[in-house]
Amino acid sequence: MALVISFGGENGAYLGSVGVLKALKELAKDNITVRCCGISAVPCGLFFRTRSPNRTYSLLVREWKNLEKLLNPFFSRGIDRFSMLDALRILMRVGDSLNGVRNHERLYRYVDILFPAQKIPVGLEIWVFDLLEGREVVFGEGDDLRDAVKASLSFPILYRPYRDRYVPLSWVTGVPEGDVIVVFELKGEVHPPRNALDYLFLSTIARTKRIEKTRMGKAKQILKVECSSSSPAFTARRAYERALKLFGRVEK
Repeated sequence: MALVISFGGENGAYLGSVGVLKALKELAKDNITVRCCGISAVPCGLFFRTRSPNRTYSLLVREWKNLEKLLNPFFSRGIDRFSMLDALRILMRVGDSLNGVRNHERLYRYVDILFPAQKIPVGLEIWVFDLLEGREVVFGEGDDLRDAVKASLSFPILYRPYRDRYVPLSWVTGVPEGDVIVVFELKGEVHPPRNALDYLFLSTIARTKRIEKTRMGKAKQILKVECSSSSPAFTARRAYERALKLFGRVEK
């Protein structure tokens, strides 16, 4: 039976997930299904394309600034209350919540350049959420990799839903279900709510965290990695070391 590893969509997963995948490769854990969502779709997609954690890491370091431009403020700070508020206030001025504040075609062109036209290989699943049907959707073996990554990066507020229906699963449930759930915890300042808008987003985040916690409770193992947006390389190293320790015990 395949071991199912699920990555959340936190910004720490951008380089941190490569550390986990590197540990799995060194431990010769081959019978594995990797589930990802949100930002983690980029490193997981590149890893399955290159089959090399070192090559994947080099590509991600090179692309860091490009992703930062496309996904800020969510990329460098994570999906926290204040980054969401900043974007929402722009939306309130624009008056069009579905189309978002960024040019989605620019995001799509970037994904087309980063990923050559290919199908998703066996062992990789990219999870997104379908707004029209109100359910999770899985892009898996044989589906278009570019479509899956575009859907996984079309964060609400910043970009319109992909194909006018798909948004990152990380926005809704936090993480896909799995035997082992990997989460990256971004540490930052805690500020008290100031107005009704603050309370609205606090409740939204709390709901997502509640679903995430329920899924984590069903998993066989949890791998938590503290991370900092100011030290992504350290996050990758810490994830690698903790994954070696954890997966060295799993399935013995």
